Amino acid sequence: MLLQIIITLFAYMNLFYVLALWKKNYTLVDIGWGLGFIIIAIICYLHYPLFFKNNLLLLVVSIWGFRLSYYLFLRTIGKKEDARYAQLRKQWGESANKISYFKIFMLQGALMFIVSLPISLGMAQRSSGMRFYNWIGFILWCLGWILEVVSDFHLNRFKSKKENMGKICTSGPWKLCRFPNYFGEILLWYGIYFLSLGKQSWWTIIGPIAINLFILKVSGVSLLENKYKKNAEYLSYSEKVPRLIPFTKPK
Repeated sequence: MLLQIIITLFAYMNLFYVLALWKKNYTLVDIGWGLGFIIIAIICYLHYPLFFKNNLLLLVVSIWGFRLSYYLFLRTIGKKEDARYAQLRKQWGESANKISYFKIFMLQGALMFIVSLPISLGMAQRSSGMRFYNWIGFILWCLGWILEVVSDFHLNRFKSKKENMGKICTSGPWKLCRFPNYFGEILLWYGIYFLSLGKQSWWTIIGPIAINLFILKVSGVSLLENKYKKNAEYLSYSEKVPRLIPFTKPK
């Protein structure tokens, strides 16, 4: 099953690479993120479809994946290439298409495989039912997903108003922490881990840890903080509101 997932991901990421070259827009790869996990979950489900936990895992992954990919589709289609990718294209120069194949598309495929390990290994276990920690995982997923959806909605509504152009959103969920959408994303992945957890899959904690580190150190939080490091409004905001975890001290 894992080999099937690897082969499928390889073909899937190559498809998005071709589309990105055709449209001259690396941002298209972001649309494939959520849908890729749905494909992985379906592959696993077709191998082990009979257990309630597997039905629940397929459901939560599908809800999260479709919502995220549709949200990113609306942000990407008909728009210019995201500033992150535009900067990389400029940095890599004439070799951009060759380098991006490995450092963007294949890297994302590899990350998807690692992050999805709780799903693939969790579904493979023949479990007779849900244990208390599986239900705790489902609750964590619900809390994380709701926080992410509400944060994205609130931010889009804030940005849609002309008077807010260039301003930092500090209302709604953004009062709780500076990156509530990313905190929700991290929380729901730990939720998926505990929801899928069985006796043989405890080590798949590397999945949520990987996405946690990626959001904090590589993409997401680190990129946005670097972007706003000289913004006086953001600096003032960061002194009052915690970075990622609500109700902690600002830093």
